[in-house]
Amino acid sequence: MGSGGGSLVDGLRRWFQRRSSSSSNNNNNNKTNIIIADNNNNITSSHNKISSNNNNKKKQQHNNNNNNNINNECGVGHVSCVSEVRAQSSIICKSKRQQLNQHHQEEEQAIEGLKLIKVPNWSNFKSTNINMDSHKKGGLETEFFTEYGEASRYQVQEVIGKGSYGVVGSAIDSHTGERVAIKKINDVFEHVSDATRILREIKLLRLLRHPDIVEIKHIMLPPSRREFRDIYVVFELMESDLHQVIKANDDLTPEHYQFFLYQLLRGLKYIHTANVFHRDLKPKNILANADCKLKICDFGLARVSFNDAPSAIFWTDYVATRWYRAPELCGSFFSKYTPAIDIWSIGCIFAEMLTGKPLFPGKNVVHQLDLMTDLLGTPAAESIARIRNEKARRYLASMRRKQPVPLTQKFPNADPLALRLLERLVAFDPKDRPTAEEALADPYFQGLSNVDREPSTQPISKLEFEFERRKLAKDDVRELIYREILEYHPQMLQEYLRGGDQTSFMYPRSIQTTVCAS
Repeated sequence: MGSGGGSLVDGLRRWFQRRSSSSSNNNNNNKTNIIIADNNNNITSSHNKISSNNNNKKKQQHNNNNNNNINNECGVGHVSCVSEVRAQSSIICKSKRQQLNQHHQEEEQAIEGLKLIKVPNWSNFKSTNINMDSHKKGGLETEFFTEYGEASRYQVQEVIGKGSYGVVGSAIDSHTGERVAIKKINDVFEHVSDATRILREIKLLRLLRHPDIVEIKHIMLPPSRREFRDIYVVFELMESDLHQVIKANDDLTPEHYQFFLYQLLRGLKYIHTANVFHRDLKPKNILANADCKLKICDFGLARVSFNDAPSAIFWTDYVATRWYRAPELCGSFFSKYTPAIDIWSIGCIFAEMLTGKPLFPGKNVVHQLDLMTDLLGTPAAESIARIRNEKARRYLASMRRKQPVPLTQKFPNADPLALRLLERLVAFDPKDRPTAEEALADPYFQGLSNVDREPSTQPISKLEFEFERRKLAKDDVRELIYREILEYHPQMLQEYLRGGDQTSFMYPRSIQTTVCAS
């Protein structure tokens, strides 16, 4: 399972040996970058930073201009215009893929020194491992896929997760030979709010293609456009999650901590430049492989931020896990939320890596605030004065004065540079926290960060999320999800676009993203 490779491991060990003697060998200085061994070579944003000559940059700008004008020039069903833009975009995407493949090769040579981590098998903590003979396996596949025609493409191996949403199974894709995870979501449209969350997640994961974000490889075509109830989403298969990795590994090194945090911030930089807030970052929502690769997942609570979106409407359904929730979300403290809410969560996760225990395991909101102020001290009067929740403002103003605890006392064995960055990540006031891009430039990552492998992207178009502004009926959400599924079935999509029978909720697609993903 997963993507670990023997050659990569050997490289890691060779680098670690070199690093220990690097102070006396200047020739190795340029080889000490620990860069992600990317399992996904396709980053499909039009704003990925690539090393290219001026002519390629002009081509990219020309393509972006075409893409920006697509809303004015193309209707949803204008297939000829779509094809023209696709043809122009494919040149840029090919150049990006070539450049990123080169980066991938460089990274695989450079990521050295990290030993493999222990990753508990999903079946150890998600569900009972199912050892199936051929007869039982066939029965499971029949039960798992029900009436879906694409079932023959996937050979289900075992059930690795169960929840209120449905079931996750590991499988082999007979077309590619890859091991994948198939998430079967049952009775999607029983509750419109749940269906909208699923729509939001599959849409965001299509638009946010990045090696530090889990990838949707395929979504099965439902048997009936207007009556389907279940959805089968095919993800890349990861071996475990960060919560289990932290529990299972008591011998992680400073290099592990650094590389883990680097990947999370790199993925978050990409997410935030798309104007997306994840809002539910926690160890269980970060997938992990034995080769130290991490990927951010579960975008069901994520939101795209638009400047004209009323914050009262935008944030009313926030229900993320309390332990990783920024203080401004405890009681609706600040009138305008920022990407700093995710930065706080990353800080809490990083602290948990260092100690193996949650940083602020509050039992309720008040206890959560007590734990925060016990470590960080009482917030400044200026910060308290800006809190809009009157009860929270009174509570903090009346709190006995607390002095901050030095992080060296809380984390006596940690790298001082790591603690300086952690202190910035969990600053009580969101304006004092760095952006993901600023955090990547912190001295803690000296010799590791490389701006050419830390891409940004363009903000997601408001048109992609028009549905967030409307009150949707069940059939509306079903049609929108069906339209999103067609992104993974190009021929069916073309037929759909020619049909001209889309609902009023349809919107122009992000053409370049689709081309690059193909």
